[in-house]
Amino acid sequence: MPRDGALTLSDVRGSSLSIVCSSCDRFAYHNVAWLMEQYGDAKLTDLLQKLADCPKARSAGIRDPCKVYSGLRT
Repeated sequence: MPRDGALTLSDVRGSSLSIVCSSCDRFAYHNVAWLMEQYGDAKLTDLLQKLADCPKARSAGIRDPCKVYSGLRT
């Protein structure tokens, strides 16, 4: 999968990746090794939308978009 300058799972230095969406108050930790098994070396920008499972991510509206972001946990 081409990187196109994006961060990928292999760039994560911690053992866990936190996924947070401030629009819908979702929060979760995911094990990086498990994510690599499931998704390969996926781009974080693409993977975050899948993992957040935010209904606003699928919306075409721009007034209240999904605000998913990630953080690292060691």
